Amino acid sequence: MREVKVATAPVGRSNRRQRSVIVFLILLSLLLFFHRLGSLSLFDADEPAFAEATREMLLSGDWITPHFNFEPRFDKPILFYWLMALAYKSFGIGEFAARFWSAAFATGLVLSIYLFGRQVLGQRGALIAALAFTTNIGTAILARAAVTDMTLVFFMTWTLFSFFAAYRATGPTPLGYLFVAYLTMALSVLTKGPIGLLLPLLVIGLFLGVRRTSRAALLRLRPFAGLALFAVIALPWYLLALRENGWAFVQGFFVKHHLVRYTGVISGHRGPIYYFLPVVLLGFFPWSGMLPKAFGELWRARARLRRDLTPREELLLFAWLWFGVVFVFFSLSGTKLPSYIFPAFPALALLAGAAGETLLDGEARAGKGGTSFDWLVGGIGGSLAGALVLLPIIVGSIRLRKAPDVPPFNLGLTPYLLAILFVLGPVIAVWARRRGRGNMALAALATTMVLCLLVAVHRVATVIQEGLQSPLREFADLARRELGPADLLVAYDLNAPSLVFYARRQVVTVRGGQEVKFQELGASARRLFVITKAAVETRLREVPDIFPLDRRGGYVLYSSRPSE
Repeated sequence: MREVKVATAPVGRSNRRQRSVIVFLILLSLLLFFHRLGSLSLFDADEPAFAEATREMLLSGDWITPHFNFEPRFDKPILFYWLMALAYKSFGIGEFAARFWSAAFATGLVLSIYLFGRQVLGQRGALIAALAFTTNIGTAILARAAVTDMTLVFFMTWTLFSFFAAYRATGPTPLGYLFVAYLTMALSVLTKGPIGLLLPLLVIGLFLGVRRTSRAALLRLRPFAGLALFAVIALPWYLLALRENGWAFVQGFFVKHHLVRYTGVISGHRGPIYYFLPVVLLGFFPWSGMLPKAFGELWRARARLRRDLTPREELLLFAWLWFGVVFVFFSLSGTKLPSYIFPAFPALALLAGAAGETLLDGEARAGKGGTSFDWLVGGIGGSLAGALVLLPIIVGSIRLRKAPDVPPFNLGLTPYLLAILFVLGPVIAVWARRRGRGNMALAALATTMVLCLLVAVHRVATVIQEGLQSPLREFADLARRELGPADLLVAYDLNAPSLVFYARRQVVTVRGGQEVKFQELGASARRLFVITKAAVETRLREVPDIFPLDRRGGYVLYSSRPSE
C-alpha cells in the first residue's frame, strides 16, 4: 500500500497543479476578454457590418446569403453569421452577443495552447505560452471585436495542432486527430474562405518537406479521405450560394474580396514589405522579446532538421514554419491590415513558451538570448512609453490638420500612467531575469500587460468611443425614433455601417460628387435625415432644401425640414 501511495502522489499533485493553472487561465481570460464586453458601441466599419448582416439574416430568414443594408454582402462566408445569430438568440441583439464568440474562442485558444504545449514544453513552458497569447495587444483587441479573425484562428490552430499530434503519434493511425484536423480546416474555410485551406496546407506541406516524410508516412495522414470529409463539410454552402447568386457571388466573394484584395489594395490599406515586422514586435509585446532565443534554439539544430529531432526541436521547427508562412504570405499581399498576421500568434506563443522556459530561469543570463531579450523588452517598452508621453501632442496635431471639427480626446493622465507601466514592468522583468528570479520576471511581464489592457478597456476605448462613435450612435438613435416608413436616412460621403445597425433601417448612401441625388431622394420621401462629417459640410450647404438640424462631435445632421 505504501508503494502505491508513493507512486501516485506526484501524479496527484501534478493533476491538481494542472487544474489550478486551468482555473487561473479561465479567470484571466474572463477578465481580459469578457469584462465590459458589451459596454462599448460597435466600432465602424467591420463590427457593425457583421452585426447588422446577422440581424438582417434573422429578419429575412435567408440563411445562405448574408445581407447588409438589405443588399447581398459577399465579404465573408457564412459560419460567423450563423454563430452570431445563435448568440443573438441566446443573449439578445446587442454588443455583447455580437462579440461573444470572439471572446469565447479566445478563451478556448488560451486553454488549447496550454494543453497542447504541455505535452512537449512541460507545465512551465506551456503556462508561459498561454500567458503570452492571453496578454498581448493583438489578442486583446481581436478577442473583444465582432469580426471573424479570432474564430478563424481558433479553427486553424486546431487544424495545425491536430495535424502535429497525428504526425507524432505512434501505433495505429490516429483517426481522432485526423478527423479534428480536417473538420476544423473545413470550418476555417466556412469562416473566412480559401485562406483557411491554403495557409494550413502550406505549413503542413513545408513541414513534411523539411522532415522528408516518406510516402508511407504521408498516406498514414489519410489525405484523400480527409479531403473528402473537408469537401462534405465546406462545399455545400458555397454551392448553395453560387446557385442563389450566380456570377455576382463569384465576382464579389472570390474576385473582389480575395483575388483583388491580395493582388491589389482595398480601401487604401497598403503597406511596405516589412509592414508586419513592427506589428509583431509591438502587437506581441512583451513576449516578442523571447523570439530571438527561440530562433537561436532552432538554429543550433539546423544540421539535424532532416534527421532526428527531439520533440521540443520538432515543435520549434513546426512553429517557426507556421509563423513564417503567415508572415511571408501576407507580406506579399497588396492589401495589409495588422490583423492579417494574427493567425501566426498561436505559433508565436508556443515559441515564447519554449524560449521562456529557460530564459526566465536564468539559464541564458549571460547568453545572446538573454541579452536580446533585455534589449528588446526594455527598448520596445521604453519606445512605447516615449510615444505615450508625446501622444496628446501628436494626436492633437493630427486632429488640427486632418479633422479640426473633431473635439480633442480627453485622455487626462492615462497616457502617462501607461508610460509608467511600460517602463516599470520591463525594468523589473529584466532585473529579475538577470538574478535568476524567473517567477518574478514572468509575473512582472504578465502583470504589466494585464494592467495596461484593463486601463485601455476602461479608459482609452471609452474616450475613443465618445469621440468617434457616440455622435453617430446618437444620430442613429434619433433617426430610429423620429423617422417613419416613408422617410429616408442618408449617409453623405460617409462609410458608417453603425448607422444601419443602430437606426434599425436601411441607409441610402450618397457619395461626394453625387449631390444631384438629393433632389430625387427629396421627391420620393416625406422627410430626409442626412448625416455626414463636419469636414464636408461646406458641400452639403450648397444642396437646396436641406437644413442643419444638429451637430455632435465631428458629425452633422441635416434634415429636409428646418429645425423648429
